Amino acid sequence: MVRQEIDEGLPIEKVRDFSLEELLGMAIKAEVGARKFYESLAERIEIQALKDKIVWLAGEEGKHEALLRKMYESMFPGKEVIYPEEHIGPELQPVARELHGAEDILELIRWAIRAEDIAAKFYAEIENLVDTDDKKRLMRYLSDMEKGHYYTLKAEYELLLDWEMYSQMMHVGP
Repeated sequence: MVRQEIDEGLPIEKVRDFSLEELLGMAIKAEVGARKFYESLAERIEIQALKDKIVWLAGEEGKHEALLRKMYESMFPGKEVIYPEEHIGPELQPVARELHGAEDILELIRWAIRAEDIAAKFYAEIENLVDTDDKKRLMRYLSDMEKGHYYTLKAEYELLLDWEMYSQMMHVGP
């Protein structure tokens, strides 16, 4: 079931249907949405170790937004960012509902894993569209960072599947 926090969006294959300016606008909007999603999710999680990772992810998404805004400004000086209505892949929205146990958290993390995976692919596609080595490196960097987020969330998800093991690990240490 798709919840209010998730908007499916267009498949990754549609990247080539948009201009680079539109794609950067989508990327900035997606980073803002992901940051707000993680911030709101962290507010609803009681497990401190998981909360800390989610807060870290929110901070990372904020850094990505700043990098993308800087790139946009360098490519389109003086222009307001264009935020297309459409977007590629899932667009995360702030969590507005109360979470009731592990299953709610697991569901949201599954969507976040999917969104991070598509974000990595999205930036890899944009890398092929930009024209300078610096911009290509930035897109590769963002793609790699999103892959890292994917694996961080996947590891937490696997631990959460065994709630008893997760709670024991949180008492053992890193």
